[in-house]
Amino acid sequence: MKIDLFRSGLAALALIAAPAVVHAHGSMKPQHGGLVQMTGETMFELVTGPKGVDVYLSEEDEPIPAAGFTAKLTQTAGGAKTEATLKPAGGNKLTAAGFKAAKGAKIVVALVDKSGAKTFATFQTK
Repeated sequence: MKIDLFRSGLAALALIAAPAVVHAHGSMKPQHGGLVQMTGETMFELVTGPKGVDVYLSEEDEPIPAAGFTAKLTQTAGGAKTEATLKPAGGNKLTAAGFKAAKGAKIVVALVDKSGAKTFATFQTK
C-alpha cells in the first residue's frame, strides 16, 4: 500500500513539473514558417524560399540580435556541398540571399559569436 502511494505521489509530481520542463527554453513552434532546432540555449529557425534562406535566432522566446554574429550555411545534397555566408538582415535575422535550398538536403548553420564561440544547428529540408 505504501509503495502505491509513493508511486502515485511521484506520478503527480511528474505531471506538475512537466509543463515547466517543456517550456523552460521557450516555444519550439516556428515563428516564421520554417524548421526549428535548439542548440544549447539558442533556437535556430531555418526558412527557405524563392528569394534565399533566412535564419532567425532566439533564446527563451526573445530575439537575439543577429548583428553580433558571423555565420555560414553548408548544404549537402546529392553528394555535393554548397556553402553560403549568412549576413545580418536586421533584428534576429540572418540571410543568404539567392541561395537555393535543395529538397531533402542536409543544411548545417555555423554561428560564431564575437568571442569566437561556435554553435551549430543541423536541418533536413523537406
